[in-house]
Amino acid sequence: MSRTPRNFLKTPLFHVMTQGIEKSYIFNYDRDIQYYINTLQELQKDSNVKTIAYCIMHNHAHMILNSEENSELSKFMQRLNTKYAMYYNKKYDRVGYVFRNRFKSQGIYSEKQFYNCINYIYNNPVKAGICQKIEDYKYSNFKENQKYLIENFECDEYFIDIEEHNRSNEDDKDIVEQYIKKHKIITDDLIKNKSVLKMMVNYLTSEKGMSFRRIEKEIGISRETLRMLKISK
Repeated sequence: MSRTPRNFLKTPLFHVMTQGIEKSYIFNYDRDIQYYINTLQELQKDSNVKTIAYCIMHNHAHMILNSEENSELSKFMQRLNTKYAMYYNKKYDRVGYVFRNRFKSQGIYSEKQFYNCINYIYNNPVKAGICQKIEDYKYSNFKENQKYLIENFECDEYFIDIEEHNRSNEDDKDIVEQYIKKHKIITDDLIKNKSVLKMMVNYLTSEKGMSFRRIEKEIGISRETLRMLKISK
């Protein structure tokens, strides 16, 4: 089957962001955040929209949602934010808008973009100074997602990587060999040295646009191990 140019592809994965009106706190207390998470999970039961990742902050929320249709994604987010707005206005005895605009969404079209987005979302509370480690934040699904992403999520099902398609196996081999030679890496010890391996994986994915599948082929370390390194801190 011939490959379709990425610009003409539809993607089922979206980075969705919603924010409080005037950037104000709309998740004031833990129970407010938990209500939003519970509603997010409850609405999925009657929808084809599924949550891949989420992180709920005090004045905004980030999510990666899986939806085959844009219209279905819009309906899902409208239901989610409307239900929360009704809860919020009733609880705090107020009227008017709770969320700024509707919501923002951006399609995710590559494995590199997906993992960059994952890292960005889960690092929000660390950057805000709320916690030191992403696994310490209560209101994201990072802990559950480490297991899910490794065991179930196969990027090849969603993405067509044009850059990877245009690269030959010889190119991949040369890139990896040059990196190993430059950094004087002993390949047999690579799996034991997680920090060195992670630096190598970050370089190959971020700088050279290699997928985990291609890296696995060149260095003989499974995609599951490489993905774990990519999302870990």
